Amino acid sequence: MEVIEYGQAITLEIGQSEADAISETSALWRRRLKLKEPPFRLTQLSHNKYNLEARGVAGFIRIGNLTLEIAPKFLNHDTAGPNWRSAMWRFLAYGRGIEALSQTSGHTGVEEGIADVVADMFLMSLKGASTRGYPLGYKSHRLNSSFVSGRLDPKKYSNLLPVTGKLGIITSQLTSDISTNRLLKWAGLELARLVESPDRRKRLNLWVSELPNVSPIPPRLDQIPSLSHQYPHLVQAVEIGKLLLDDKETSYASGDISLPGFLWDSDDLFERATRRLLSESARPLGLNVSKRGHILAKTIHTDKEALTHTTPDIDVWSGEHSIFIVDSKYKNLGRNPSNEDFYQILAAGRVRSVPTVALLYPATGTGITDRFYNPQGSGCPMTVLVTTIGLESFTSRTQIRLLRNEVTNWINKAISIPTP
Repeated sequence: MEVIEYGQAITLEIGQSEADAISETSALWRRRLKLKEPPFRLTQLSHNKYNLEARGVAGFIRIGNLTLEIAPKFLNHDTAGPNWRSAMWRFLAYGRGIEALSQTSGHTGVEEGIADVVADMFLMSLKGASTRGYPLGYKSHRLNSSFVSGRLDPKKYSNLLPVTGKLGIITSQLTSDISTNRLLKWAGLELARLVESPDRRKRLNLWVSELPNVSPIPPRLDQIPSLSHQYPHLVQAVEIGKLLLDDKETSYASGDISLPGFLWDSDDLFERATRRLLSESARPLGLNVSKRGHILAKTIHTDKEALTHTTPDIDVWSGEHSIFIVDSKYKNLGRNPSNEDFYQILAAGRVRSVPTVALLYPATGTGITDRFYNPQGSGCPMTVLVTTIGLESFTSRTQIRLLRNEVTNWINKAISIPTP
């Protein structure tokens, strides 16, 4: 069932226990993602009839027998057409810094679910992996042996006497049961459980059989090594596994609710994606991009210096000097930005004496649009750019490249605006 973030509510006919599960799940995801408000708003209309709204999140989730696809406000079937899921996936991958995946496209049907889109990419990235090979590693193994191979097992020292002709030893054995393969197997099984297509489920389970001696228990993310040099053909599959593991199924003691699938904070993802976009676009100009705090004001209180700070989302700098500051805002841009948005970017521009600052908003469509505001009074900043980015620019590699070039020109124009 498809729900549009901040969109019109959908009507559900469910029992009280299912309604309670949705409410509890909403509270758990709010804590997990550190959201300002619950991601799901459930309003009872009558007996067993409810309205459900999604706010501030997008992704895929299953609660009991209810499967929900939460489409971003600016990337859904109504705004981006039948390929909205692929566009949403690339935007997620781009914002997470996963270059290989943001350039990948699957062969799923236009009406298939998010989990099926991800599963198709996963299977594509593993095509031919059985012939090109999976990584191997060494694992400690305890056994009793007539030969000394490896080292003596300290736990078996008490068995050295009387002599039995067998020694307890610890030896290293070459194995495929290592963190990378465990991640891949777990991801394959997880996707097989989530997909809607029986054929794709069968293909996933068939692929899992290629790793018969590998445990399906996933490792910790920090245990997974980089594969870019030795096993480059597995990089994309591992990135998908990491993404799923980062948002993996979590069980809570309270009601023991299971949360399969993945959700993400739209505000945070838009900020990540725009910072990466500006970083890549500023590089040809010899500029750097980061997120760093600046002292906004100082005061002396009870003989101690107290500071307040401002931390704009995107700080474009050359050498040690900020030359352009941008704040990203995941919200609808009305006729004019809100006063609060203006105050925030004006404060950041003032403390760094930056002549031009910008507010960045998402929009439907492709490319960027711009308009100028001139703050009244003296001092910096003297120009505020109010800019929108069409998120449909993430529907293909070509569109992303065109958007990057367009943003490079936009940055160059912004830092070249003459001062009065």
